[in-house]
Amino acid sequence: MFRKLTIFVIIISCLCTVSAMGFTRASRLSALNEFNVERNKNTLLRTNRCKGCYLAYAKLSGMDLANADLRNANLIGATFIRATLVGANLGGAKIAGANFTGAQWIDGSICQTGSVGRCIRVQQQPQAPSGQ
Repeated sequence: MFRKLTIFVIIISCLCTVSAMGFTRASRLSALNEFNVERNKNTLLRTNRCKGCYLAYAKLSGMDLANADLRNANLIGATFIRATLVGANLGGAKIAGANFTGAQWIDGSICQTGSVGRCIRVQQQPQAPSGQ
């Protein structure tokens, strides 16, 4: 009985110490998500696919992600400034808040400044007919 009580007291002491250190459930989840984002980003760069993975708030600016498989990925708040996404599969991906400014979109067009959560394609200026 004394041994069980001692173990119980030790467990309670540890829990109180962890709580006092400020390790909340939210902070533990945040740290885990940051770890997963880096791991998933490395997988994407190595294999050019990360189907259904967690890449929220990932820094992917300037990267060549042509033909990448990002189906059903969580890309919320990710940064794709000047990234190449030609031919990438974003089917079912969550892109709310993702910044695509200056990125080359899946169809080859360029996303203009302010392309957040979607690509706003740069309008091509019509060319004057030749000979005039």
